[in-house]
Amino acid sequence: MRKRPLLCVPALWAALLFPSLLLAEPYFAFHEGYKCSACHVNHTGGGKRNAFGMLYPQTDLQPLLSALSEKAGDFSAQAGSGLSLGADLMAVHETLFSVEESGRPVGRSSDTTYAQDAQNTFDLRSGQFYVEAQLIPETLSLYLDEIVTPAGAQSREALILWQKLPLNGYLKAGRLFLPFGIRLWDDESFIRQVTGFNFDNQDMGIELGIEPGNTFLSVALSNGTQGARDDNDGKQLSSVGSVYLKNVILGGSFAFNKSRGLERVAAGPYASVRLGSFTLMGEADWLRDSGAGEQQQLVLFGSLDYWHRQGLNLRLVFDFLDPYYKYKAPGASQAEKLAEDEKSRLTLGADAILTPFLSASAYYRIKKSIPQDLQGNADALTVALHAFF
Repeated sequence: MRKRPLLCVPALWAALLFPSLLLAEPYFAFHEGYKCSACHVNHTGGGKRNAFGMLYPQTDLQPLLSALSEKAGDFSAQAGSGLSLGADLMAVHETLFSVEESGRPVGRSSDTTYAQDAQNTFDLRSGQFYVEAQLIPETLSLYLDEIVTPAGAQSREALILWQKLPLNGYLKAGRLFLPFGIRLWDDESFIRQVTGFNFDNQDMGIELGIEPGNTFLSVALSNGTQGARDDNDGKQLSSVGSVYLKNVILGGSFAFNKSRGLERVAAGPYASVRLGSFTLMGEADWLRDSGAGEQQQLVLFGSLDYWHRQGLNLRLVFDFLDPYYKYKAPGASQAEKLAEDEKSRLTLGADAILTPFLSASAYYRIKKSIPQDLQGNADALTVALHAFF
């Protein structure tokens, strides 16, 4: 049985009512019906904001600190002709509540108790610095996305971007975030963590995309080694495509990677629906890993967002993972499903813009996993401040 302190109930209300923001989540784009390239240099989302992305929070949103927000118009990210900068820095305070779970491990006849005391910590969740040099205006660019904290300097993206190709197309070459699914900021979400398509994993390769009319398609060919040098001729293929209709976005993803006898296939649809101030978005992914045996995983994500005003957003998020949706061990005659292996999370919170370049967030996450997974059962309250430009 899980022990929860009395703080849990007021903390839940704090998460619902505290002004907050979890960075540039895709619900902004889904709510407005924008493609990722409308606001970001990277056409598949994330990283540096372009000119419109910088202007959007100053003109289309209603920051809560209006007096300070009026002064934000004096700031410019331009460092010279064709050269612009950007940055993200998020400071976080997180509380993990105490856990006490009972379960019977495989091969034992009696239950075992698993326990963990409450923890809380201050941390820097992220810190990035962006540089874009437009060598030929709106056509040829050099783009760098660098981690500067908390673990020291590290390259996230470093690429050459060639735009204005036929069908409103583009070409990227270098170190890339690969296209797949909804590009959530939250890398702990199962659709980001389990699939491996997140901000901690990049790869060396090329990406070709087209954006004619209300459609978008991006295909990347990469080493399949998360940035390391490839020592064979196997390559990873990853892709994502979307159709933008009135108040509805429909999309899907596919990826294939084979290396040293191991093979992974990942695929799944995603969608978004806007109903007035409400935005509903979701994604379902199926993964198959095969080699000596075979493991299939099922990952689900859903989010309901409510814009109380243009600057304050309330959220309800659900994550689900079945890591052994189907499983066949070496020598097994048929696939078998393991019991009690699912993981789920329910997140409640609110997002708010304080000024065009400052936001805050408070989220309460309820977790459920197998008894011996203490981190997977420890509910978490996260409060953060985020500065960006």
